[in-house]
Amino acid sequence: MKGKNPLFLIRCDRKFFLPLFFALFLLGLIPILYLSGYVHATGDDYGYGYRAHLAWLETHSLSETFRKAAYTSRIYWKGWQGTWFTIFLMALQPEVFSPDAYWIVPWLMLGVTVGSTSLLLHYFLRQRLALPASVFWCADALLLTAMIQFFPSTKSGIFWYNGTVHYIVPYGLALIAVYCFFRFADCGKLRYFLPAFLCMACLGGASYLAALLAPIVLVYVLAGYAKKNRRVFWLLVPLAAELAGLYVSMTAPGNKNRGGEDFGFSLGKAVLTVLECFAEGARCAWGYLFEKPAALLLLLVAVFLIYEGFREQERIAFSFRCPGLFFLLMYATWCAMFAPALYAGVEVSGGVPNTIWQIFLLTLLAAAVYAAGWAAVKRKERAYDRVRARLCLMLPVLFAASLWVFAHKGTLKETACYVSYAFLSSGEAADYRAQMEERLEILLDPQIREARLPAMNSEQGPLMHMEVLEDPEGWTNGVVRDFYGKDSVVQIPRENGD
Repeated sequence: MKGKNPLFLIRCDRKFFLPLFFALFLLGLIPILYLSGYVHATGDDYGYGYRAHLAWLETHSLSETFRKAAYTSRIYWKGWQGTWFTIFLMALQPEVFSPDAYWIVPWLMLGVTVGSTSLLLHYFLRQRLALPASVFWCADALLLTAMIQFFPSTKSGIFWYNGTVHYIVPYGLALIAVYCFFRFADCGKLRYFLPAFLCMACLGGASYLAALLAPIVLVYVLAGYAKKNRRVFWLLVPLAAELAGLYVSMTAPGNKNRGGEDFGFSLGKAVLTVLECFAEGARCAWGYLFEKPAALLLLLVAVFLIYEGFREQERIAFSFRCPGLFFLLMYATWCAMFAPALYAGVEVSGGVPNTIWQIFLLTLLAAAVYAAGWAAVKRKERAYDRVRARLCLMLPVLFAASLWVFAHKGTLKETACYVSYAFLSSGEAADYRAQMEERLEILLDPQIREARLPAMNSEQGPLMHMEVLEDPEGWTNGVVRDFYGKDSVVQIPRENGD
């Protein structure tokens, strides 16, 4: 053992941890993706999609189908809400084109989450901070595991098209836009400017949370690059595109129908909302300690690995000045995500907590990476002993965090992986699929004009289901009727034994 590091048995050997972390990430996705074979459209999917669906059945023309989707966006802009871009996407839900196409939703939305998050993380860890590839891959696997497994709402984060397209897609667009901001500021190439413009233009008609995130980060980019690179001001053009889209969205007549007669801008209310955001951010962060400790432990492990990556560099590529200011900016960025819901004062869907959770993890990791870089710079300057630093810092913190997770281990049963597995293994998923296929057989039969659908059970696990009612005038009844071109749709009691 002579000459060995006394901590060699517990050292952060990334060659060992990398396949372990990736196995954790991939194994966690298996029950989720397996469940993709059980999902079906429901409720709002039919309401937003029926015009485009009928156009597709009649013409099989993509241009005509897209035209009807745009018309749907206009109808809802006038009557319900202004987010014109995501309503256009809602009108193109997979079952518009095929009754067997909805399985693609979990794959598509997980792809958006993984792709956009990994793209931005790779830029900062590999290209800006020059950390080893193994550090990036470990951190990426841990961050994505925490993000996906601990979604507050798996329905609106993974399985339900209407919910995911309104929040997950804008999240992806915002991260791609942020990536392009930095890349354009670095090199000034058109191939980064154009995607930034397109993403920002689309965000003008999307979820207000993502539409807030991208401009906030753009302000940071402008402040950081303005003195040394004047071309960065070209990014004001994409910003103008988003602001124009937001103007169209916020002035939609439908917003008042949804928000009530008091809906509108108030300076006093806006100031109060800013203050409430910081208080709500503190309450929410404290709640995460008890609700999602395992996710925070994964992030903590990622930060230690990143710190080790900094320690291995002969010369750290960034100075990490003013850590306190950076932490404040990250906290303010996250707290801003509460503003739309607090200002509107209305009940929010499951997609809002999902986006807040995603931005929390990103800003927390950014602050932690900055702290790790700052600490590594200081330790290099003061020539701290590496082994002693691990003994004094890494092991006690990880041990204490592990005990905290063990004390709250019940929260692991709320992960997307466990919930999906439980739904599958209990037989409830198979029962749900059988009942949905039974319904589809009725709804797709052109000979049946008055569809009488046997009642569904109430166990849908992580999936979204909006039930039709015995009253033919019910909202869900109406949108299902319109989507399938029936004269009426009603629920009937399921006979015993069925």
